[in-house]
Amino acid sequence: MRTVEGRIYSETGWDKAASKSYKWTDVGTMNREVNRYVRENWQAIRDDLAIDQFHEGLSDAGHRVGQGYYNKGMYGAGPRQAEYGETSLFRVRIRVVEGSDPAVPFIVSAFPAGLG
Repeated sequence: MRTVEGRIYSETGWDKAASKSYKWTDVGTMNREVNRYVRENWQAIRDDLAIDQFHEGLSDAGHRVGQGYYNKGMYGAGPRQAEYGETSLFRVRIRVVEGSDPAVPFIVSAFPAGLG
């Protein structure tokens, strides 16, 4: 079974170890914050999609949106050690659906993010 904490150690089910691993506090928070992000950043998203067919953005909700773990031993500070943390940051990735005419945006991923 995959766990958010287990991702730090690359436990069963994860392709590789990660330095940070967070999950949304709940589905309502995810929907509300992603919709707010798209609404508030639509012009920049449109420009990116028109030029690159891809948009990635990092946003600070100003309140907790996710919880998870970060590797306390990252950057050579010691062995992997999962440390619990909460975050107000989240990352959104949007692409244009290939072959769509007119262009149709598609949210590829949206997840809470740690610093960096």
